[in-house]
Amino acid sequence: MVAKVHDNEESSTAVDHNDAGNGEAVIPMDPLIALLHHRHAFTSSYTTAEEKTAAQSAIIAKIQENNMRPYWQLMSDMLGWPVDAKRAAEMDKINELALERLTARIKDAQDNLGDVEVREALLAKCDFYASIGDLDACLKFNEECSGKTLAPGPKLDLCFQRIRLGIAFSNNDVAAKGITDAHRLMKDGDWERRNRLKVYEGLYHVFIRDFEKGSSMLIDSLTTFASTEILDFKQFVLITVVSALPVLSRADLKKKVIDSPEVVSAGIASINELVSSIYNCNYGQCFAALDDVCQEIRRFVFMSLHVNYFFREVRVLFLNQFLDSYSSVTLTSMSAAFKIPVAVLDQMLCTLISNERVAGKIDRVSGSVTTYRGNATNFEYHRIIKQGDLLISRIQKLSRMVEL
Repeated sequence: MVAKVHDNEESSTAVDHNDAGNGEAVIPMDPLIALLHHRHAFTSSYTTAEEKTAAQSAIIAKIQENNMRPYWQLMSDMLGWPVDAKRAAEMDKINELALERLTARIKDAQDNLGDVEVREALLAKCDFYASIGDLDACLKFNEECSGKTLAPGPKLDLCFQRIRLGIAFSNNDVAAKGITDAHRLMKDGDWERRNRLKVYEGLYHVFIRDFEKGSSMLIDSLTTFASTEILDFKQFVLITVVSALPVLSRADLKKKVIDSPEVVSAGIASINELVSSIYNCNYGQCFAALDDVCQEIRRFVFMSLHVNYFFREVRVLFLNQFLDSYSSVTLTSMSAAFKIPVAVLDQMLCTLISNERVAGKIDRVSGSVTTYRGNATNFEYHRIIKQGDLLISRIQKLSRMVEL
């Protein structure tokens, strides 16, 4: 909620390097984002029965505490949870009374007070809808409150609230619109809000699997991270390194990740093991370290949808890194280096070579892999041709649908 985040920015004095990462005042996690994490824990197939029970209990407790009738209905629709009719009626009555008071406050401000008081009354109603998990109503009053706001700082805070609502309800359109609106106002924004927008936007791009753009923004925010209202510092480092690993060059990996004091201070053993095994060419540890990281990010709501993609991309990364050192290498020695069976490696390479992810060919007679080093222009030419054919095919399908 806008007001609570802003108040914490001004008055909180607690400092924890593990949470904020840079000595800034720690902002509590947005309640709707916290519920998103619990919801993922409940629905994930990689959490234990005890963790699912704990997550469900946490969600229900928050719903009961804040009379979150709309959010309860959302959970019922999404997860099939039963809704107690008597308790739901009690919540509706409590919320109706609260809304009547807020509506009367808005009317009084409009009739007897100034624009500042009207804005504060609208913001209070907006925050109330956020507190009960009513996305549509909150967005409506957020937009109305934004129209009454002139100062760029508070107007940006309303954009940030829309982005958080989009993230909390997994609505990419809402988050994208909030980011677009924030960019239009950012020329008058302060450095703290600029850093916050960079984190929000980077997280959004990672969420839609634009790792290159997302990781660039997140890496730039490592030293200034203070957006603990959406994720803590260790989670931020994890998502930053995971999104950066498939897209960074070897030199940039060393400069921006391995030598980063913020990454080191986070102390995430699994991600450190994977990065060091790739950079130091400890190929025997690569697959085990990659599996450990994949198991970890499966439990992380912002990365869970991209686990298979991340696995494939990092696998291509260290296989190509290994093959770049040879013009020809036997499957036996390569499987020994990676500590995986020859048959598994053979099948893996066949798939990657046919998909043009690995430049080489397999000689089954000699049991070897011969690498092919084409020039970058040639590879780019074939990539454009392939993408062009795919685009033409999609246009033809679309034209047939239009004709029907």
